[in-house]
Amino acid sequence: MTGRSDQVGPVLVLGASGFLGRSVVRAFSKSGYEVRGLVRDPKKAARVREDGGLPMVGDVLDLASLRTAAAGCTGVVHLAANPSEGEDPARVRVEGTHNLVEAARREGVPRLVIGSGYWVYRGQPELIREDAPVKPLGESQNNYDAERVGLEANSPGTLETLVVRPGMVYGNGSWFRGIADSIRAREYRVVGDGSNRWSFVDRWDAGTAFQTVFESGIAGEVYNVVDGHPASLREFIDFVAAELEAPSPPSIGLVEATREMDAAVAHHLAADRPTSNEKLLALGWRTHVSSYQDGIPSLLHEMFPRDGWTP
Repeated sequence: MTGRSDQVGPVLVLGASGFLGRSVVRAFSKSGYEVRGLVRDPKKAARVREDGGLPMVGDVLDLASLRTAAAGCTGVVHLAANPSEGEDPARVRVEGTHNLVEAARREGVPRLVIGSGYWVYRGQPELIREDAPVKPLGESQNNYDAERVGLEANSPGTLETLVVRPGMVYGNGSWFRGIADSIRAREYRVVGDGSNRWSFVDRWDAGTAFQTVFESGIAGEVYNVVDGHPASLREFIDFVAAELEAPSPPSIGLVEATREMDAAVAHHLAADRPTSNEKLLALGWRTHVSSYQDGIPSLLHEMFPRDGWTP
């Protein structure tokens, strides 16, 4: 299978109750798939049901539970990332991928999609395509290592693996919630002069991108997921601030930022990542939200109803 899959069967999503996982569960479910959502905490099962999936309790580090969840599936999407308390995050991403490969092979699952992120790229002023230089730092090293495990296991016709690298996925949660709260509290600072570009994608559009790659992606390939409209960090932050009726946040130098926060995070925030989505568009994927200027205003009104704002 080197293109669109004609097989119909359940799809297993790991990290199904998380910020991005929920959008993937919803995308597949809305398209008529039976979706199994693996959750470690039974209390989070309701989130999977809410998005149209069937919750299954298990752990990416427990091969037996993975085999049970993956049995009879057409494919698996690996988005699990959060470790148990005191556990090394790399185990969930990397050892978890090894376990998924093993479970998929034993259960005859034909496709495995590894969720990663565009922070693995080194950053550059030129448009970033999937073959651009990488320089994973911090947590992005775990993503990159998980990619390598998956791609090394790629075997067309037996177990086909693909990698998806979303850009800055915005929605009510994850990093964007933190930025919005920080801007409202007058605490956010732009690392560097803000001229570096970020590449964005709406949370729900990211979910449909995973479905498109699963159905139509080429085995062994990597796909960027962005809306195709990169913008400078300063432009983006000022836009969000204006929508929140808050002042433009000040800047902080990169050297000072590396002292105050994790150095890898500081360098990621200051990196230039104008990213291409041409490869994904060639599979037929299209956004419903064309750019952050279209998506952020309604999102912020959902997050902070105007009568609750305190500008």
